[in-house]
Amino acid sequence: MSLTVGPAFTIPGYTVPIPPDYEVKRDAIVYAADALVRLPAFWVHYLSDPLSAYPAAEAAFEVSANDRNALWTVLNDLDRWPVVSVRLGAQEWLRIVYRKYEDERALDFVQERPGRAAEVVASVEGHGFTSAMTWAELLAAAALPDKRQTWAQRLLLMLPMLGAQELSEDAEEIMRRALSDIGAANRPALARPLVDRREWRKR
Repeated sequence: MSLTVGPAFTIPGYTVPIPPDYEVKRDAIVYAADALVRLPAFWVHYLSDPLSAYPAAEAAFEVSANDRNALWTVLNDLDRWPVVSVRLGAQEWLRIVYRKYEDERALDFVQERPGRAAEVVASVEGHGFTSAMTWAELLAAAALPDKRQTWAQRLLLMLPMLGAQELSEDAEEIMRRALSDIGAANRPALARPLVDRREWRKR
């Protein structure tokens, strides 16, 4: 399987330093990659890496080595930063950007609103993450009408933005339902780390 991303676009206000001196910044050029959410290989990666549910995520989907390698090639291409976009309103977006340099990788959650500079509201990096959502806000955002993505896709895509907090008693059941909708197999084993790991549920 060969994967491509595009077209290219910019997120006004989401800037990157330009080599060789990196003292000047410009709007980053990113590449639309919304189609990736339809691939089991994407969910193996997304649930394993930013959401730290490995190895349960790997056991939940049947993914060939070719499909895994094709996705890995796209996500690690330093010249093309893939972005998955989640609609938050008529002209408001959450852009999930795979920011990549030779010695740095991060997943930026960028809010784009009309007439305002883009804002990085959360980021998952090698040394940690910043959060931007409560559980109630996550559920409300996932439930917004969307012809592009399902409720389950929206919920799981925004899940890394969740901060440490007490979750509702039905959180694990909600997670199992979302995992079922994206075709995951071992849902109880996978839902548990998604709820418990990264200290989302206060002890």
